Amino acid sequence: MDYPTQKSTIEKPGKRRNPWILRVVVILFIWLLIYFFIAGPGRIIFPSLLISYSNVSDHKNTVYFYGDRIEKALDVLWLASVTQDSIRHFSGDTVNDEFSNGVTIFLCESPQQYFHLTWNRAMGSSIMRRIVLNESRIEGNMSLYSAMIHEMYHHYITRKYGYLPSVLFYPKWFEEGCATMLQDYSVAADKLGETLWIWEKPTLVTATSLEHPWNWQTMVRMENGKMASKGYGQVCLFTRYLADRSGMDKLHEYTSRLHWNLAPDQTFGEVFQIPLEEAELQWLQTMVEAKEAPPETVFIHLPFDFMIFLRWLFIIVVILAPIVILIRWITRTITHRRRRKY
Repeated sequence: MDYPTQKSTIEKPGKRRNPWILRVVVILFIWLLIYFFIAGPGRIIFPSLLISYSNVSDHKNTVYFYGDRIEKALDVLWLASVTQDSIRHFSGDTVNDEFSNGVTIFLCESPQQYFHLTWNRAMGSSIMRRIVLNESRIEGNMSLYSAMIHEMYHHYITRKYGYLPSVLFYPKWFEEGCATMLQDYSVAADKLGETLWIWEKPTLVTATSLEHPWNWQTMVRMENGKMASKGYGQVCLFTRYLADRSGMDKLHEYTSRLHWNLAPDQTFGEVFQIPLEEAELQWLQTMVEAKEAPPETVFIHLPFDFMIFLRWLFIIVVILAPIVILIRWITRTITHRRRRKY
């Protein structure tokens, strides 16, 4: 006589999983996320969290400011519209209006306020589709207009191409070159000349090494931060050289072909009819002939910076962690339902 059999529910021996590791990772990530939005740069996404800030708006752009600095905030609000018009003209962008939704700007009075909103100590930042200005550092270094149009151009590129394409595919040297050229290229030229002539072995970082934001951050840290002034002046004057040599139409064409472009250097050669390395050498030769750079000036490649590597590794982990956790949760849910079905 046959009796009905029942499948054994005893699991086969094997390695047991440690779900507590995943739980710890999730808890740490949630804690970091909360800290980011409560006490870090995430607050600029939700300005209502900045209860000590006031704001002024022209129904398009909005400026958040601290204390009784309403007059300075109104100046910034006016400059926002002026710089947006200048960028449209410079970029030849008459079809799309990347500023149609307005721009949110934060005017910080002290370095501490600026650092708490950006986690950096620069003069200005364009982050998370917001602009943050460090007024205390701007004063004595450049005009408020120069700082505004520089960061507004970064904002324009991010909106036009999207954050990920602008980080991965838009050459950082070209973006910074255009932003600095809009700012005031004569100042950049003076600073570059001053810094090159005082060095016994003057060096510049080749543009082929300045493709991504992490490359630019590495350059800024070189020579105890002294390479930064040379770097901004270099890319500004090189971009100006390209505009004088080939015309603004070629700059516009190059810009238009950089969206999700895996080979920007190859595109450069196609647009300007000269390889990037050769164009850079020709530019340096014109600088030497004009006695704006010492004859001993040479191009170098970037060294490896472990701190920059750790910073971007952290950023990548923070971005990928929720994606991996979500995929794992979906996979486990589907697998569990299939097992219950059968």
